[in-house]
Amino acid sequence: MVNKIVLVTGANSGIGYQTALALARQGYHVIIHGRNEQKVQIALAKIKEQSGNEELDTVVADLSLMSEVKRLANEIKGKYDHLDALINNAGSQMGKDQLVTSEGNEKTMAINVFAPLLLSESLLSLLEKSSDGRIVTVSSASYNQGTSDKYLDDIELENNYEFSRAYGLSKLYVLWIMWHLNDKLQKKGINNVTVNCMEPGSALTNLGSEAAAKRPAIWKFIYILWRPMMLDPAVPGETNAKLATTKEFYGLTGKFFDKKGRIEKENRQYYSKENEQKVWDYCMDIVRPYLKN
Repeated sequence: MVNKIVLVTGANSGIGYQTALALARQGYHVIIHGRNEQKVQIALAKIKEQSGNEELDTVVADLSLMSEVKRLANEIKGKYDHLDALINNAGSQMGKDQLVTSEGNEKTMAINVFAPLLLSESLLSLLEKSSDGRIVTVSSASYNQGTSDKYLDDIELENNYEFSRAYGLSKLYVLWIMWHLNDKLQKKGINNVTVNCMEPGSALTNLGSEAAAKRPAIWKFIYILWRPMMLDPAVPGETNAKLATTKEFYGLTGKFFDKKGRIEKENRQYYSKENEQKVWDYCMDIVRPYLKN
């Protein structure tokens, strides 16, 4: 394999780590992203040891800040002449208190929606240079909690914040954003870049334990009970890697896959082209200033 390059966000632990490891074992040049330099370097060393692959790279950025996402994208574009796959794996759940970034965005939406959109749009020029460019974005079954028709006039939940609502809506909106991006590429005749989403199931990751720690005591108790039944993150991690690289998924686009790579029929209870467009327009207003050189 020559010059096959894949960027995995949130790859220093959990599903992202397992995704990067699976790709490294197959000989891909994997760019490992995380927000903490020390943790990223630890992940890099472990993946090199476990895979025997030395063709690995790292990038560090806080994806809650669009200025950092832009810097990350510019770093990639300055170093590589193409990109074969982008796996938008990084995600976050906040606690009961609403957090707003220094750029003025609700933090759940910033990490789970705005960052994948900005990164996908920013790196599209590199993906187009691949004969088989792929964007894979991790959503969640929690998107079913997204009663989007009630909150479309308050997308960042300035007046309606509740932690599970914010997470559910973010995972719904990122689905809509990726469907819209896929349609946009198809209309432009860009057929060598596919856009898909996947639902990883309830995997045992730092995301879950950190989210439980931020929430009321009952959530911590529920998490402790549920923990033994949770998936090994290697299961969705390996699926991520397959969706991004294997011939099995070549040409498939605009799909929603489950943790084992099966096409899943998504719940479109609150979906309409009008709602999708409204969310797209709002998110583009957030990220557009960072798309300028």
